[in-house]
Amino acid sequence: MTSLPVSPVSPVSPVSPLVELHNLTVAFGHGARRREVVRGVSLSVRPGECLALVGESGSGKSVTARTLVGLTGPSAVVRSDVQRFGGVNAGQWSERQWSRVRGRRAGFVLQDALSSLDPLRTIGAEVGEVLRLHSELDRPGRRRRVAELLASVGVPDPELRADQYPHELSGGLRQRALIASAVAADPALLIADEPTTALDATIAAQVLRLLGGLKGSRTGMLVVSHDLAVVADLADRVAVMRDGEIVEEGSAEAVLRDPRHPYTQGLLAAVPSRASRGRRLTAPSSAAAAGTPDRPPSDAPAPAVRDLRGSARRSPAGDAPILTVAGLRKDYPGPSRTTRTARTAVQDVSFTLERGTTLGIVGESGSGKSTVARIVLGVEQPDAGSVLVHGRTWDEHRAARDTAARRSVQMIYQDPLQSFDPRRTVRQVIGQAVAAAGVPRRARAARVLDLLELVDLPADRARSRPLDLSGGQRQRVAIARALAAEPEVIICDEPVSALDVTVQARILDLLADLQERFGLSYLFISHDLGVIQHVSRDVLVLRDGVVLEHGPVDHIFEYPRHAYTQHLIHAIPALPALRKDTVRS
Repeated sequence: MTSLPVSPVSPVSPVSPLVELHNLTVAFGHGARRREVVRGVSLSVRPGECLALVGESGSGKSVTARTLVGLTGPSAVVRSDVQRFGGVNAGQWSERQWSRVRGRRAGFVLQDALSSLDPLRTIGAEVGEVLRLHSELDRPGRRRRVAELLASVGVPDPELRADQYPHELSGGLRQRALIASAVAADPALLIADEPTTALDATIAAQVLRLLGGLKGSRTGMLVVSHDLAVVADLADRVAVMRDGEIVEEGSAEAVLRDPRHPYTQGLLAAVPSRASRGRRLTAPSSAAAAGTPDRPPSDAPAPAVRDLRGSARRSPAGDAPILTVAGLRKDYPGPSRTTRTARTAVQDVSFTLERGTTLGIVGESGSGKSTVARIVLGVEQPDAGSVLVHGRTWDEHRAARDTAARRSVQMIYQDPLQSFDPRRTVRQVIGQAVAAAGVPRRARAARVLDLLELVDLPADRARSRPLDLSGGQRQRVAIARALAAEPEVIICDEPVSALDVTVQARILDLLADLQERFGLSYLFISHDLGVIQHVSRDVLVLRDGVVLEHGPVDHIFEYPRHAYTQHLIHAIPALPALRKDTVRS
């Protein structure tokens, strides 16, 4: 290998690309197990522009981004016709040469700030490490600069926050600290890999505004995302990746307003919003018809869906609400466990849930959404107020040994992997719920297969373990497990927030189908207001445990009374208006 200079990056003219790739191929494995994850990718990023690389998980976008800064790993086989960084051939750089570039000339913002930041180091030490390696500042100078950097990315009380550890900060503050670390050495290139996934809408909007402000005449930016709506206001150009290839590229305006490729059209059609309510987010005409790991081809025979109890669940209009929540209050003790330091997580929360309808609950992290869910589920006792299921409290149902009522309310969690025993197969995970529902032993195997069929998973997935499944498949298993108890109410606690937009769309369509077939009632908790608008009939807005607004979703979103609700609505990422004939519903 020819030795290159230790500091190989030269000044770049405003018209020359900061980075260039031509015909990039990246493969992992050897022999028969060798697999190409990126094929024939060409792209460039110039100073002052933002390129958005968009696609689903497994499309190769993150591998492409990491290749730009030499982070594909020692097991990767990387080939390209051209790979330049700062106008210099970088195709044969060593790890030592790349390490001189990363941090100083290229900053990297990863998706999960909690796992990206060292839990044993303070935020100040994390950001200061970049300055220690790539500046000549002494320790007092680095500390002053760290406070300036944290303040510049909107972190309040920067001197105080610099002495805190990552777990002591909110998700939004951790992400801001990660951005401060990425820009500490004033890099020419900033790469942001899914920087807003799983963040509240308002926090995500703040992070996107912050990234937009960092894009200047000298700085180029590559943003990796699965969500076209997220990058709509940030990107100058968009490249759409699928199965390791770029299938469409152009200006953000052209790609988002007039997409040419069916896959791009499918991505745009899958974005939930008020306009999408009442229609399916996935359609046979989309690129999804070709099939994905999460869903078989759309021309495959539809599953023979049947009510597992043998009768429809729909109840006549005018029935009493299946769930009535009145005056909930929940206090948690402070660090000293004294009443004086108690924190009120939920205060005077009331609502009803009617049969066959969906009530959306929205609010930022810490607003009390999950606390309400646990109280409604009966796993946590309120300090005041009541939860009535079929007109009885949970205590009354327990006293009457009404196990059917206990099974009538089930829950789907945000991360099903954490709620599954990784040692068990799908058959065992669902079978345990089937057994708890009182199904005779001889009928359990057939019931598990019925449930897999109901959620559109092939029978051979019963032998798989959760780690062998995709995110969408795991969520389908979670839904099947909830259905095993033959519930009437399902609490959906952020069930799609960690999924790609197209996988999210298929899960939302599945939930809508199940509600239509069996008359299920959903309590749908989400920080994504687009999802809430798509699925909900009514919506309840929570802030600091207090209900600010409650009513029909159209009315609340059209005429929000409270400034906080207006703030949430303004934070919803919006796509440009599409050509009417582009996306079919």
